[in-house]
Amino acid sequence: MIRFSIIIALLLSQAPAHAETAGQLLNKALKNLDNLTADFKQTQLDDEKQVVQQSSGKLAIQRPGKFSWIYTSPYEQQIVADGKELWIYDVDLSQVTVKPMSSGMASAPIMILMKQNDIGDEFTVSEIGQRKFLYWIELLPKDSDLEYSHVYIGLEDNKVKAMELRDNFGQSTQIVFENLRLNVVHDPKVFKFTPPQGVDVFGVDG
Repeated sequence: MIRFSIIIALLLSQAPAHAETAGQLLNKALKNLDNLTADFKQTQLDDEKQVVQQSSGKLAIQRPGKFSWIYTSPYEQQIVADGKELWIYDVDLSQVTVKPMSSGMASAPIMILMKQNDIGDEFTVSEIGQRKFLYWIELLPKDSDLEYSHVYIGLEDNKVKAMELRDNFGQSTQIVFENLRLNVVHDPKVFKFTPPQGVDVFGVDG
């Protein structure tokens, strides 16, 4: 009995003092997103889990405050934030909307990735656990004014590989990231937008 107790004590002494919480793991993953590029696939589902639309494109982030979220399929749309203003260019409509960064994007999936403060400041964070290849974390917004009621983030090797945002009506947006590259040195032109000649521009005065 004494020998068995000694073995148990040795095993416990070799175990880590504490495991990282879901919030700590997510904060660590988000800290890696200062300079990245990735491809993404986005799927929108209705309240019956039927596919409404599928799209894909390319993402670039340079924190704080700059990103480029470009849809290439099925329709081309460019969303570019230069740190001060947010530009949204609908290519098919030949229309550009510009607004201050502080408005209009609070509910967009990209804004989750742009956060640099502790994720627990704005969300209640809980662990879902390993599901197939990803470790999933649930976020419940503390601000009831947001359009989404639940956020799920899938991690792999301390990287954000997938997201799902659900609203109060049961609709959801699922995003999977591929070819993710960290610590990228961006060309400054990536985060600058100049409206093409001949397009309609709205909201210049903010």
